Amino acid sequence: MGFAILSLFCSFLMFLTAWLVLPLLVLLPVSIFFGWKGYRETITTYPEAGILVRLLAMAPILVAIATVPLALLFINANYQA
Repeated sequence: MGFAILSLFCSFLMFLTAWLVLPLLVLLPVSIFFGWKGYRETITTYPEAGILVRLLAMAPILVAIATVPLALLFINANYQA
């Protein structure tokens, strides 16, 4: 559970620091890594988990991946040369 929360926190930081652009390149792999660790932790703890639990455990990875296009859209909409 701790890795999943850490992954969501990194995704939140990715969106907050998107205007710097560089954290997008650093926090995306970190978020996916922590999401993967949380997923593996959940699956090893509950080996008989159903598809709903597996999708819920995979949610931090999906949030991390979805944050990047949203952050880039935010940068594109607010960028003024």
